[in-house]
Order: sequence, then structure tokens, then C-alpha cells
Amino acid sequence: MIIPIKSLRSKKQVPVMLLAVIVSVLFLSHELRAATNSPEKTNEGKEFWLCFQRNYKDTPAGTVKSKNDLILQLFLTGNKESNVVIEIDGIGFKSTVKLPADSIKNVMIDAAAQVKGEEIPERLAVHITSDNPIAVYGLNSRWQTTDTYLGLPVATLGKEYYAIGYKYSEGLLSQFAVIATEDETTLTITPASTTSKKHPAGEPFTVKLNRGDVYQVTSFPEPKGSDLTGSHIVSNKKIAVFSGHQCAYVPEGVVGCNHLVEQLPPVSTWGNSFFVGMLGGRSKYTIRVVASQNNTKIYENSKLTATINAGEFYENTNVTENEQITTDHPVMVAQYSQGFLNGDSVGDPMMLLVSPKEQFLKASRFATPKTGQWRHFVNLVIRTSGIASIQLDGLPVDHSLFSKVGDGEYSIGQILVLFGSHKIEADEYFGMSSYGFGFGDEAYDAYGNMGGQSFFEIK
Repeated sequence: MIIPIKSLRSKKQVPVMLLAVIVSVLFLSHELRAATNSPEKTNEGKEFWLCFQRNYKDTPAGTVKSKNDLILQLFLTGNKESNVVIEIDGIGFKSTVKLPADSIKNVMIDAAAQVKGEEIPERLAVHITSDNPIAVYGLNSRWQTTDTYLGLPVATLGKEYYAIGYKYSEGLLSQFAVIATEDETTLTITPASTTSKKHPAGEPFTVKLNRGDVYQVTSFPEPKGSDLTGSHIVSNKKIAVFSGHQCAYVPEGVVGCNHLVEQLPPVSTWGNSFFVGMLGGRSKYTIRVVASQNNTKIYENSKLTATINAGEFYENTNVTENEQITTDHPVMVAQYSQGFLNGDSVGDPMMLLVSPKEQFLKASRFATPKTGQWRHFVNLVIRTSGIASIQLDGLPVDHSLFSKVGDGEYSIGQILVLFGSHKIEADEYFGMSSYGFGFGDEAYDAYGNMGGQSFFEIK
């Protein structure tokens, strides 16, 4: 979270830096959604193209080192001992990492790798190669504004995406970034709102990139509340797309803001059925549903609540219960926690992508952050008949933690987990998200990520 200066004058400052938050969702996919799926279609892989988008505002030039200094990190994990090479062409960065089996390794990335340009190619893509499949996570952090993302390997990337983030507020911009994985890549971008370089909303423009180029698009401040959510990105070759916000207020005007970022799944891997659970210790949350096809009908707990077209999104800002979301065409769903002054005393905004039922797995391994005053949660979604088969670290889970959602075929369990490494297994396919909120001296921060999932093509 970043609290505006005017708010800090009347509020005790609480220095919070969740440097290990990225570890919160170190998932290793063990089983696939269907027999036809290849291990290459999970979040583990041998090659990645990642980036770090702009987080809040830069520390003013000439000032001494402060709490607002930028920290960029990668976290690596895998089942086998691996040799990993990390390269950033534009700053001459290269690091070779020996990753032991079943371990977590963090790599510091030079702050110069932050993508700050607006609609210009920058040679700041983070290229990762490994001799064995690994999972990769990115951390982008300043004082009280931290977010993480799950990296997606090249094998899961596609050629069509829609951006998702939040609206402009307090001088902070909605944004997305595109990375070319091959030379002579041509992008056609149709922004949902006017961009910082005055490309009008709804009018496509073309960009040519080469392998390793990053092209970041930010929103123009006007009109008030401008939002790039629903921007359409199409390419002639595979691309990696990241989307979110410099530091979003959710809802607008509610203290305080947090950096938002997720690497996006391609449209071809979206789904039609989602389960969204209440967040631990929070009274409500926000959802956004983005469509890629016209006349997409959205049902919340079997009730038709909206019909939207391609590039449009439906938003519910006051969800107070577990929800089942179903649609007649594939969609992308994001869940947001809200600012701590919007009815709750702790936490901060965060955005996580909700895995569709079609991409569920049967096992995941994860670890909570190394920090003190935090509550860490796992929201676990499984067929109601399969609850008895769930094991957390080899032990059954408390069935009373689960409640039926929607038509009752599936249930959602909100499980409080302690610091450390954990493994969840079940006989049924399940989905999960991992998140946490600070309390006490660390009450003004939050994190959240989608869990590991498969990425086989549905569309």
C-alpha cells in the first residue's frame, strides 16, 4: 500500500515491506487436468519471458536512500536440480543460478530493469532458460506497495489477450506490457481507453517488435477514471502480456493504494465456470469479468446479472458471499480485495486471477511468506463429494471449513495456514488461490496470486 501524503499526516506510518511475499504461491503442478494435457501446459517450463512494470512513483533524484527504493526479485523453484540462466539484454544483466531440487532460490534484479517507458520498445525483457522444468515468480516492491505474479512459460503463451487492471486515480495509471518472444512480431492493439500517447479508445494501432522488446501502454488521465481493462492485444507470433496498475485504489478514493500485476493467460485458455471465495478477515470483495465474445451472458449463483460484448467487463464491487460464476462463452475473472478503510481494519488492495474449473489440478505445493504479523490463507475449491479426499501436508482438513457454493456441486474452503512449506493433494480436481493480509504493525498490506493450473486450449 502507498498512502497519500495528505493521509500520512494524520496516520501513524507503519513501515511494511513484504520481501518474501512471492513465496506465498510456489506451486508445483503434479497432475494434469486431462490425460491429453502435456506437462508443458502447466505453469512449469524451461523458458520464460517476463518483465517488471512501473510500480508507483520513482524516488526523487538526488534524495538519500529511502523506504521507497525499488526492489525487483525473481523466485525459482523446481522438482529437479536445474541450471538456470537469467538475461536482460538492455542493461547487460546475466546471472547463472544453480537451483537444488525441491528448493526456493531468489535472484535480485537490478532496479534499472523496471519498464518506465510509455509506448516505446525497451530492451528490458527478462529471459529465463532452464535445463529442467521450473516455476518462476516475480516480485515488484516499494515501501507499502508490493505485488507478485506467477510467470507463465513460453509453451503456454498465445497470440490474443485482453488486459485487466483498474481505473486511473490520484495520478497513478492503469497499464499493461507486451513482450515479443520472436523477431518481426506485429501487434495490433485496440485500447479500451485513450492511452498516454493519445491513441484513442476503440481505434486499433500497430506496433512492430523484435525478440526481447517490451512495449508498455499506460492510460491517459482523462476522462476521470480512465481504465485499460478490456484492451485487446493480437499478435502474429507468441507474446507474453502483463497487466495491472501502478498503484490502484480499490474502490477509487479509498485509502490506500497497491501495485497490481498479473501475467495474463491467452484467450484460448479461458473458461466458463469459476468459483470465488470470501477473503479471510474481509467482509466483501470486488470481481471483474472480461469477455472476448459478443453477447456473453454472466451468471452469479445461477442468476443472470449481465450481458456484455467483446472487450467489455462486468464489475461487482460489493460481493459479500462465496460465488459461482458461469458464462456461455469463455471469460477471464479477477478478484480484488479492497482498501482497508472500506469497511475493514486491515489489508490492502490486491488482484488475483481466478482459475477456471476447466484448468483445475489434483495437487499443488506452496509456501507462505517469511514474515511476522501476517495471516495466510488458502481458498480451496473442490467438488463437494471430494472434500474427504483432501490432504494438507499429509493430514485431512477440517470439513467444517468448507461451505457449498452456487448449485452445491462444489464447495469452497477457507484454510488458515502457518508459515512454512505445504502440499495439498486430493482425488478430485481442485482450484486454489493463496493470499494474505497483515495485522498489527503490518496491517497495511496484502498479497494474492492464482494457484498453479493447466493451460490447455479450451477455445
